[in-house]
Amino acid sequence: MHRSLAGVAVAAAMSLSSVALAEEPQSLNVSNAMPACFVDTWEFDYLSPYACSANGSAASSVVSWGVLGIDQTADRYIIEFHDSCYGHGYYLDTGWSCMSVIGRNQTLTMRMRVYDNWTGQWSGIITAQASYYND
Repeated sequence: MHRSLAGVAVAAAMSLSSVALAEEPQSLNVSNAMPACFVDTWEFDYLSPYACSANGSAASSVVSWGVLGIDQTADRYIIEFHDSCYGHGYYLDTGWSCMSVIGRNQTLTMRMRVYDNWTGQWSGIITAQASYYND
């Protein structure tokens, strides 16, 4: 009887340790952060890593800046936007972002930095570039 209970206890401990390992933070950290953007169009827009562009006939459009490559759903990361933004927010599909106005035939650059609340680690400055062209 003691042997079978000991075996059950070992199996239970192994199961619990497997569950604990599954809940450990992923290997994703600030080094996985990729600067991203999209220039707003009539289409459903997605963040594109490092650079984005769009064509349009309007005098200006809006650029949404964000970061890909990290899980932003658990308040683990803080995103700093170092260049001019007129609005900041959190969106389920893009995470933390800010918006800038871009004029026709203009290119903008956004510098960002990411802080990991769990590890206390900062990323270096990461940069994305957006362009808006005349149709």
